[in-house]
Amino acid sequence: MIRVELRPLAAFKKLLPEADRDKGSALIEAPAGVTLAGFLEQAGVGQGRTLVTLVNGRHAALDSELKDGDVVAVFPPVAGG
Repeated sequence: MIRVELRPLAAFKKLLPEADRDKGSALIEAPAGVTLAGFLEQAGVGQGRTLVTLVNGRHAALDSELKDGDVVAVFPPVAGG
């Protein structure tokens, strides 16, 4: 098992357990070898949503394998004009 920090931003903060909302992140245990897509599914993030994902502050493909201690940030895409 690995531990990954989930940091949902903007409207996605409501996806955190209530006890973790004030600090804005939650540590989630996941199986070793989990991909970003698998982690997001396990965490209940992204189902039917368009989102931007960063791992340790960098864009990452959904098939990227996560490592112990990684930080995953998710937020809705931003559009402007």
